[in-house]
Amino acid sequence: MNPLSLLSALVPAFIPLLAFIVAEALFGETIGLIVGITIGIGEFIWVLAREKRADPFVAADTALIALAGGVSLAFGNDIFFKLKPAVVEFVLGAAMGLLLVLPERFLEGYFARVLRGAALPSGALPALRKSIVLMVCLLVLHSGLTAWAAFNLSDAGWGFVSGGLFYILFALVFLVQLVTARLKARRQGLGPRAPRGVEVLPLVDDEGKITGSAPRPECHQGPGKLHPVVRLHLVDREGRLFLQKRSSDKEAEPGKWDAAMAGHVSLGEDLETAVARELQEELGVSALAFETAGAKAELLFRYRQDSALESELAFVFAAKYGGPFAPSLAEVADFRAWTREELELARGKGSLSAMLERDLEILDKARGQTPETLPKAPRT
Repeated sequence: MNPLSLLSALVPAFIPLLAFIVAEALFGETIGLIVGITIGIGEFIWVLAREKRADPFVAADTALIALAGGVSLAFGNDIFFKLKPAVVEFVLGAAMGLLLVLPERFLEGYFARVLRGAALPSGALPALRKSIVLMVCLLVLHSGLTAWAAFNLSDAGWGFVSGGLFYILFALVFLVQLVTARLKARRQGLGPRAPRGVEVLPLVDDEGKITGSAPRPECHQGPGKLHPVVRLHLVDREGRLFLQKRSSDKEAEPGKWDAAMAGHVSLGEDLETAVARELQEELGVSALAFETAGAKAELLFRYRQDSALESELAFVFAAKYGGPFAPSLAEVADFRAWTREELELARGKGSLSAMLERDLEILDKARGQTPETLPKAPRT
């Protein structure tokens, strides 16, 4: 998650401040103060009524507006007006810095609400914290520059520093992150970028070590370009195994029953992130819902599978989870739980995918072992 997406995610928590700034510019400080406080109180009550929780960030934002605006009106001094943006940014930076010391579960839950239910992949938390640190540093730096300009520069100079300079600094931070990411990809020896809109997959050796990359269509032109995939087997409390019926539009084995979830690992993803993403995309299960149910995907084993279409290095996971599910109609033609007896009757009859047949063979050999005693597969 980069600073741009982070700032977009946090915008709803700062609606009162945005309303205050707009109303103040149009109608003056008194009207802006009234509008900001009113909207802040309204949003706080709305969140409390809808989600049965108090949003501390909305409350802090509203209190900040009342404090900064009240001081400026009470003293009627131009310097308080000029210092107000610096105070606002400093407190905003402090509020974002608070996110860095919160427990991980609170942080994930907060952003899940802010992002309106979208999944926060399990591997995204370190990148999220890094983006928060960058935003806090940017806000504190600009706050200091604005305060300095209020005392030492002309009105025009202060106006540039307090306004336009922030967007210039923000653009520089975003550009540095973009360039750094591309340089890192080149250092890792990854291949050229694919055409816009085409997924790029990592290429690996038999041990899972990344050796390069290639556009997805090139990986599906026959065996040879080995790329990683993740597969997740889900078992309910009764011991039934969930299977999905592959859509008729699938390139590989359309219309056959397969693992509950199966998909490619995208370039730059780790295995856990790929599992969380595919679980959301195919079965409509967010990482937060999965973890809340006490489920955890355990990596069991890996194997290489070559077919006429492609070469895949499959990393097979398993977890106990009974739903709820919301399968994607574009990805999944059918989805249901199978008993062991039903699976035994279907095996070898052509209705199960080749990779599911192989999964079951490996699991048969390992029957009686727990996920903790099965050999672990190394990460890509």
